[in-house]
Amino acid sequence: MRKLIYLVAVAALAWSCTQQAGSGVSAETQTAVNEPSVNEQVAQRVQEIYDDVFGLYNQMDSLRNQDKPDMQDANERQQALCANYCSQEWNNLVHEIDQIDSLYHQGELGFWEADYWIMGQDWHNLSISDIQVLASTSDEAAVQFNLHNLDTVQPVAVMLVNEDGVWKIDNFQAADSDLDLKKAMKRYVTEQRQQSDK
Repeated sequence: MRKLIYLVAVAALAWSCTQQAGSGVSAETQTAVNEPSVNEQVAQRVQEIYDDVFGLYNQMDSLRNQDKPDMQDANERQQALCANYCSQEWNNLVHEIDQIDSLYHQGELGFWEADYWIMGQDWHNLSISDIQVLASTSDEAAVQFNLHNLDTVQPVAVMLVNEDGVWKIDNFQAADSDLDLKKAMKRYVTEQRQQSDK
């Protein structure tokens, strides 16, 4: 009888170990389960970018409202936003447009009729909401959200690319119109080059 109880206990222990090994989650799988999906990473990144950008813009708005003349630090930080949060191709286009406008359109409006971060010229009380990742791969993503500015709400779409493991904005679009800034920038650069070659 003792031998039977011993064998039953050993068999039960072996069965228990087999079940744990077979149905248990490996350390690699557990880590993967805990990691956010690409869509979650992209949505979080967009929120982080706009929190930082609009934090600065709202600070600048506050300085303007207080008639504080020295906004140099804020202006320098504003210029760094493009480098920190936009793709290399976007930065190259911005640089090329700035060069064209400084050479051929001094004292004129040039290309930039509006600020792409706020999709307008003036701002107050900026924020974004309702972030939706429309499509994503490991390298590219399309995101839409509502941009709140001056008590209005505007749907905006941004395209992101993954550069060296960091999601960066590669294009800004107005979701309720055909405004595609990157396409417009490329067209402007091409037209300006053709005119300067004449």
